[in-house]
Order: sequence, then C-alpha cells, then structure tokens
Amino acid sequence: MKYTFLDLVKKIDVVPYYYNPKEHKSFRDSVYTFVSHDGSFRLGYMLPMVAEEFKKHSDVVKVDDKTREVCIKPSLNTLSARNQAFNKIARIWREKCAFDHLKGWRDELYTIYDPDKKPYMRLERAFCPLLGVVMYGCHINGYVIVPGTGELKLWVPRRSATKPTYPGMLDNTVAGGMGYPHGCLETVVKECYEEAGLKAGYVTDHVTSVGVISYFYQYSKGEYASEKGFVQPEIEYIYDLKMDPDTIPHPVDHEAQDFTLMSVDEVVERLKNGEFKHNCAGVIIDFFMRHGLITPEDEPDYVEIQNRLHRKLPFPTR
Repeated sequence: MKYTFLDLVKKIDVVPYYYNPKEHKSFRDSVYTFVSHDGSFRLGYMLPMVAEEFKKHSDVVKVDDKTREVCIKPSLNTLSARNQAFNKIARIWREKCAFDHLKGWRDELYTIYDPDKKPYMRLERAFCPLLGVVMYGCHINGYVIVPGTGELKLWVPRRSATKPTYPGMLDNTVAGGMGYPHGCLETVVKECYEEAGLKAGYVTDHVTSVGVISYFYQYSKGEYASEKGFVQPEIEYIYDLKMDPDTIPHPVDHEAQDFTLMSVDEVVERLKNGEFKHNCAGVIIDFFMRHGLITPEDEPDYVEIQNRLHRKLPFPTR
C-alpha cells in the first residue's frame, strides 16, 4: 500500500474532531475524563479499564461511572502530594503487571501542567499513556546541503531491532522525550550526543528551533494489543540541524543501528511505503512543508495536513 501524506498524518492525529459529532461522541463515550483535585480543569482521557483499576485507590481518586470521570481527591492539593500518590500507584500497578504499558518503565518523570502553565504533577513516563495526559518530546531534523549541487539530503537512522516499540523502522535524525528536569534545548543537546554522537558545542552552533507539532494519538491494535485505545496527546518541539558534509552521525546508546544520508526523493518513497515511525513521518512532512518541498500547488490536502499537525489540545499545556 502507498500512503499519501495525509494518510501518514492521520496515523498520529487519530482522535475524532468535535466537528464530526457522531465519531466524536463515540470516542467520548468510550473514555473517562481525568479531572483535577479542585474540579477546575481536565488532565486527560483514560480507558474504562484504567478507571476500574483506580477504584482500588479511593484515597487518591473518586471514580464516577455516571459522569464517567476520575477525579483527584481535594486533599491532594499540592504538587508533592500528587506526585507521591500517583507514582505510588504506578509502582503498585507495575509490580502486579496490571498493564502492559508499564513494562516500558523508564525511571523518567514527565511534567503535567495546570492552566497557568505551572507543574501540576510529575509522573513516570510509562504511566502517562494510561492517564491520557499530554506528553512532550524534541525531534531534530539533521540535514545537509550538498556542495556544488545545492541538493538537500536528510540523515535518517534505523531504529534498533531490539527497541520495544517500532523496532527496525526509520526515524528522525534524533528524537527523545522531554523528561524532568530537562528543558527543550537541554534535551536536544543530550539526545544528539546519546543517539548520534554529536557534541554539545556543534549542536548549539548549528541547531535552530523551528516550532512545534501537536496531535492527538490513540493506540491501535499491534501496539500493546491488549490495551488498544489508550490516548496520548503529544507536543513535539521541532529543531532543524544544518550539518556540514564532513560530520557523520553515529550511534552511541545504540537506540539506532545505523544512519543513512537520503535524498528527498528516497525519503518520500520510504514515507509513502510506511517505513517511518508514525510521529517521525509527521515531523518530516512538517520539515518538507517548511522548506517548500511540499507546496499548495502539488499537495491537494495541504491545509488539512497543516491543521492536523498543529492541533489544539483540550488539556493544559506547557
């Protein structure tokens, strides 16, 4: 099967939009809303199986099957109290193997924000998809302008065959989750060394912040098949790294098995073959649009692709 660019974007922006009322209602009827301790805002959407497991922790949340809400107890009115309570639950669920997602435990905390952009909770990364809270990452497009011809080429890694998710698929040059306490640029510098052997000074001299993409993902069969439907709203901070032809990335932490310098035509071919990890395909499509390699003249779905790669999420963000 050959995918269009819009097909690829729909693989990450999955949750139905409100202006498709039938589909949107079906989605909302299939999830519980995760609500703050004071009832003033929503944090995420979770599946009924998670809400059911939360009923065993009535000291932390109240589960209301009529309103389909999981509400944090009012007594958990500080950041530290919420951190302690929810990460304790995460560890209990991990020990009892309650959910397959927790097999990917990282010992890495993600920050969840309130409407004032202040930290509301810091949760184990593998726990976040169970709660449907917003997650953050940084993706870096490493590219080269070939001397003489001016041709643009992208450095493309292949994910290790031993990776628990998307093994052997193609990826962005560098990508990583934004764990606490690291900021955006700090994450970029760290990941560029760990995944591609690029030194900090080189990265800060050559990298440019170029925006974000946002989308509303929902897990499908094949990724933790027993837990199909987990919701994962995501924001990815995007960076372009213009590299000189003599700098060749190489694996350090071996999350990638190798790097290949690919022409735009080859990247497009492999995108349309479905060879890239889904959200990485979205990042590359955004890169192509920003660099004028996908234009309104040659892409009939240009506006919808742009909108879906910059979705307004219904929860507080960073």
